[in-house]
Amino acid sequence: MKTPPSPSSNPLPERAAVIGAGLMGAGIAVVLAGGVNGIENVSVMSRSEQSISRARARIDDYVADLARHGLLSVEPAIVHSRLRFTTSLPDAVSGVGLVVESVTEDAATKRDLFTQLDDLVPPPAILASNTSALPIAEFAGGATHRDRVIIAHFLQPAHALPVLEVVRGAETSDATDAAMCAIWTALGRRPLRMRRDEPGFLINRLQHALVREAVRLLADGLATAEDIDAAVTHGLAPRFVTAGPIRQRDVNGLAMHVKVASRLWPELDMGDGARVPIEFLKAIVAAGGLGLENGRGFYDWPDADPAAVRRKLDNELLALVKSQHDAG
Repeated sequence: MKTPPSPSSNPLPERAAVIGAGLMGAGIAVVLAGGVNGIENVSVMSRSEQSISRARARIDDYVADLARHGLLSVEPAIVHSRLRFTTSLPDAVSGVGLVVESVTEDAATKRDLFTQLDDLVPPPAILASNTSALPIAEFAGGATHRDRVIIAHFLQPAHALPVLEVVRGAETSDATDAAMCAIWTALGRRPLRMRRDEPGFLINRLQHALVREAVRLLADGLATAEDIDAAVTHGLAPRFVTAGPIRQRDVNGLAMHVKVASRLWPELDMGDGARVPIEFLKAIVAAGGLGLENGRGFYDWPDADPAAVRRKLDNELLALVKSQHDAG
């Protein structure tokens, strides 16, 4: 197989494609097309004109928000000029050096897509998945050139957060791994490399460990949803902005930490109790609680406009990202 471009040369392909135009796909398209070093030709593919129309509107909002917060290094018109939209998969991927898929989180759907992509897109183009948790082996099996398949997992909102996870599979080549990281670095993102394809990767494993304990505290009636959220937004989050959990242990002192951890960690190893939080969560969903989507979840969201709520939170996050960017 031909190898992807050397990271020492310009790592950006001339053309790229995003397959799937939902919240994540639209954000990823902005990452690819945004910035001085943005990719000049980015295709955004979805199955219907309606979803394309929604993606255009989201991208308009994302680009405007980035510009307003001073996080866009080119004029918005330049970003828009680099994007084109299509409902045809062959059209979207014609001549591309990178494909990022962000379709529904279903192994069979992704497997079918990667089989098609392997036929439509010749090596050395990279085929990347934005899966949140699926291992590569579950969707890349139908591809012949599995050494160019890799995971590039963005957090939501993809256009706002400066990091993403790059996860290689057992058959992913070193060249693909290096080229993938070089592309995101050139686009102004920091790739977080997961050395093995572990379920949930890096961020979701950290996030869900916290969320599982939060739901358990709520399920057991030990704290309110409001106090649990405030413990994170006003307690943990400001500390984690300045130093992550590993660095914090060093700063706070490992001798003290080992005393606390020796007592607390066994209490957090839930064993059979691990069923409690998930059953509590399932019961809420079974009772019709879907969260912001339908106005009922852990909280009530009377008359809330989901798009407006998400955009407000995105802008609060962008303000934080801007302050971190300015602080170096």
